[in-house]
Amino acid sequence: MKSLFPAILAASLGTGAMAQDLYLGGSLDYMFPHSGDAQTAGSIIGGFGVSSGPFALTAEAEYGVQVAGENDYDTARVRMLASYDWLGYSFHAGGGVTEYYFSDDTSGGFNFGFGAERAVTDTLTVRGELIRDIMDNTFTAAVTTTRVGLFYDF
Repeated sequence: MKSLFPAILAASLGTGAMAQDLYLGGSLDYMFPHSGDAQTAGSIIGGFGVSSGPFALTAEAEYGVQVAGENDYDTARVRMLASYDWLGYSFHAGGGVTEYYFSDDTSGGFNFGFGAERAVTDTLTVRGELIRDIMDNTFTAAVTTTRVGLFYDF
């Protein structure tokens, strides 16, 4: 009897409340530095998260390369996103670390942002977001990225 109560408590707290999500996708990013020239990048993004009801917490990694614009640098970000589902949309905010890879230099910093996404089908999701990178390089001290992406949910 002493072991029955902890087993029931653990089973009720640990099941049914959490769902796991895995996704992979791509985005088109317009990157506007507050000093210097803008560029457009294409990014590959992958993430894994857990959700409980309308709330979710996701870890996400991405890598982007220049597709147009005057600057020529690649981007890498690792972020944590917290989201809330409301009226058919999922609204999220998050932050993490960013690195820019120039041909002769690397610049690091942190990022924060917010956005929204909506399911198009059971497995496809469309996302729009704004991301702000605060970098240690004076050339790219602050960059605002506007993103539109499409994701496949496994």
